[in-house]
Amino acid sequence: MGENEKISLSNAEWRLMDFLWDKNPATIADIVHSFEGITNWDRHVVIMMLKRMEAKGAVAWKTVGRAKHYYPVIEREQSCVQETKDFLNRVYKGSLGLMLTTMVKQEKIEKEELEELRRILNEGEQDD
Repeated sequence: MGENEKISLSNAEWRLMDFLWDKNPATIADIVHSFEGITNWDRHVVIMMLKRMEAKGAVAWKTVGRAKHYYPVIEREQSCVQETKDFLNRVYKGSLGLMLTTMVKQEKIEKEELEELRRILNEGEQDD
């Protein structure tokens, strides 16, 4: 995914991408089997989602024998960064401080999480 290239994924597509990032390549049968009992995705739903994701540039496939083997084209880390930026802009008008303040005030944060947050902030300060 290039710097200016933005691929927006639905919640269902994120679930499918998480699967493919962890277990690729995967056939349609692999995907349907993996989500059995978790979602109501049948073969046709998975095919439709994969086609839509292929059109977006998120996945690709290659034929192996008689089956299509799907794999992610976009990287997890880049996708997470883009999704986080989009969320921050959409919900908090781009203000990281407002988001953190909201989270700290609304959630009971464990001591380990606070220490991790302090460490991250200190590293960010050192990078400046």
